[in-house]
Amino acid sequence: MKLKSLSLSVLAALSLGVATQAMADDAVANDATQSVDKAGFWIGAGMGMGIVDSNDLSNVGGTGEAFSSKLEAGYDFNKNVGLYTSYDYMHDLGNADLHLGTLGVKGNYYFTQDLSVFGKLGATYIFAEGEIDDSFTGTAGVGLEYQLTNAVSTKIGYDYYQNLELNQGQDTDLHQVYWGMTYKFGQPATPMIVTQDVEVVKEVPVEVTTMTRSNFVLPYQTGQVDVNDYGRYNLNEVAQTLQANPELTAEIIGRTDSTGTAAINAKVSEARANAVSQYLVDNGVDVSRLTVTSVADQNPLTDDNGKSLIERSVEVVIK
Repeated sequence: MKLKSLSLSVLAALSLGVATQAMADDAVANDATQSVDKAGFWIGAGMGMGIVDSNDLSNVGGTGEAFSSKLEAGYDFNKNVGLYTSYDYMHDLGNADLHLGTLGVKGNYYFTQDLSVFGKLGATYIFAEGEIDDSFTGTAGVGLEYQLTNAVSTKIGYDYYQNLELNQGQDTDLHQVYWGMTYKFGQPATPMIVTQDVEVVKEVPVEVTTMTRSNFVLPYQTGQVDVNDYGRYNLNEVAQTLQANPELTAEIIGRTDSTGTAAINAKVSEARANAVSQYLVDNGVDVSRLTVTSVADQNPLTDDNGKSLIERSVEVVIK
């Protein structure tokens, strides 16, 4: 029996040590007071020792200590108040096995966000198998509880049961010390912090894109229809200008020289204009803002003196 008491003392000491260290870490990490939603259903289990004065058992026999196991369940209305019920089993206490069913209220007071002291008040029915009578009694309890995660807690506690009735017309008080764990349902993976949204007005600088030119001429090699590197460089500027100025549109004109036949030149100039249009669409320009035409070699670009300049080209005119 001393070995059982020693084992319980070791478990309680370890639990208290973990809670104390975690409380110190928690105090460092939580300088500001935070409100955490702790409402919900919970279940728990524990083990401990039931103890009565051995002198009270002089006419009954047996020992004044017994191993106990505990099952609990409850509902917390908020972080401070809840209801609980429990079932305790104590083997061979005063030559009897005891079954204790309890219903009561439980209150918590939090020292930190996670560490609290709790108190319990309830009513217990004791069903006994052996030298102890069945009885109905009041119970009270206190303890320390530390929340390891949002859902899992560890605790150590002491419960007091008044007037345990013995077969010889006597009664005694029952004391129980225990260590346990609880699990609370519906808790998030991270703390559910109750926060107040604060609207922050931030002045954001607006970048204005100005149009540096309205006419772009993209030259091509003979037979080439795809947009080349020079074309992509200029078309990126066209796309940025159109996106920054939604009121503008662009006219795209495809051209060839007079080398090929009329049919081939018409096909090539159309393909060049379509490739440029598709590039602008792929870079965010709405197709409805683009006008696509092709003139083959019928309307070459000329300088002010009327001489031909660039025939194999696509001209983009922003309007």
